Amino acid sequence: MIDSSTNLYALIGNPVSGSKSPWIHNHIFETCHLPGAYLAFDIEKNQLSQAVVGMKALNVKGINVTIPYKTEIMTFLDEVDPLAEKLGAVNTIVCEDGKWKGFNTDGLGLIAVLKRHIADFEEKKVLVLGAGGAARGICGILAESGIVEMGIWNRTPERAIQLSEALNLSKSENGHIDITPVSSVKAFINYDVVINTTSVGMAPDIEQTPVEITSLNPDAIVCDIVYKPHKTKLISEALSNGHNVIYGIEMLLEQALLAQKLWNGLTDEVISKNRNELMTEFEALNK
Repeated sequence: MIDSSTNLYALIGNPVSGSKSPWIHNHIFETCHLPGAYLAFDIEKNQLSQAVVGMKALNVKGINVTIPYKTEIMTFLDEVDPLAEKLGAVNTIVCEDGKWKGFNTDGLGLIAVLKRHIADFEEKKVLVLGAGGAARGICGILAESGIVEMGIWNRTPERAIQLSEALNLSKSENGHIDITPVSSVKAFINYDVVINTTSVGMAPDIEQTPVEITSLNPDAIVCDIVYKPHKTKLISEALSNGHNVIYGIEMLLEQALLAQKLWNGLTDEVISKNRNELMTEFEALNK
């Protein structure tokens, strides 16, 4: 029941109309009997500062940040978690005692999902497709995860090189980055895990894939961060070719659950229960 004691939580970005975040968080508030309501707000360009002022005035308790404001929002925060600072992106804000602290649960969510699906994940070689904003956070956290090797591929090779330099990946103590230009797709065969961080597969490009599935190692696990549609063209082709796959919705759920842990201190048991319920409901809706 929403009343004067209900805490407001928000998603800010542009666009946010197709986001599943309100569905996820309001489910958690309801099942955990927490006094919260979660709304999504489209923030127009050049209006982020006004939105911040408004949300502080409304005493918003927690905020998720999506494209295109994950980096820009950092200038409005009182404190930034060291990992988010290193990644150069914030997707979760804890608002407490008038102070805003930023975190990045995107990368941590992905790592949690990968480790849940893949035995001995740290021993794997991972290929990241794309070098945009999503890739920045994912590559940064992968570099800290202890994996054996990471390659970044982009249709414009220079962008992959720029990303590696910006994140200092080549100097990481925990991993090694292998920049693979488009002319070297034959090198894809060397990777155990492939993660698509591009928007290819999302509307209006639902009939496209970022790479040819036959160029991958036949035993590679294929992960797509795109969750709408649930079964992207890349995932469909991977399944048809015998690959194990990881769906984008799993990463979205995990980063949301980690945000709730920051906001409301949810236990691992409660998180696991909500994860299972949300996945079951999502799969039923997307049969």
